[in-house]
Amino acid sequence: MRAGVPITILALAAIGGLTWAVVALRRSLARERRLARVDDLTGLRNARAFHEAAGAEIERARRYQHPFTVAAVDLGSRVGDELVRAAATVLRGALRATDTVARLGRDEFIALLPETTAASARIVLDKLRVGLADLRTSDGRHAIPAIGGVTFLNPPQAVEEIVRATDERIIEARSTGAPSHVTWNAAPPPVPGFEGR
Repeated sequence: MRAGVPITILALAAIGGLTWAVVALRRSLARERRLARVDDLTGLRNARAFHEAAGAEIERARRYQHPFTVAAVDLGSRVGDELVRAAATVLRGALRATDTVARLGRDEFIALLPETTAASARIVLDKLRVGLADLRTSDGRHAIPAIGGVTFLNPPQAVEEIVRATDERIIEARSTGAPSHVTWNAAPPPVPGFEGR
């Protein structure tokens, strides 16, 4: 009986050590998953996280038939880290906690705005324009961000359509010098075989 007590104690200690290791491993894995979806410079979500959130929003919009808006900001070329961080701060402050804000590239941001109509989207785009107006480049010049938005009354088929539509708005905003917004897919596509019934 006396020989069995130390073995039991050793077994319990080993189980406790393994339990601690499993918990530590799970925490580490959760941290790595979180970091894989966060931009290091800004703390915003990255392109991967945006694609996941946008895919989920497409499915939600399809199921519940509600509009959503996507807003994009392009800071222009040759911007420094400070300007990128400052723009990220403006975006965080201008948008709701339920919105998904992500950094897509060096100087590009995108925001997913669930349950946002075209009228509300135009207000948000103007709020972004005003908030970003004071940004300056490292040499003191005013930054000239292009801002665009697309309100989806019916969900697109894929996230790539969202990105393509916002890219078109950015191009238009660059050419006009003003935020560009469009309502996309205003009428649902006809159901094949039911035309004229």
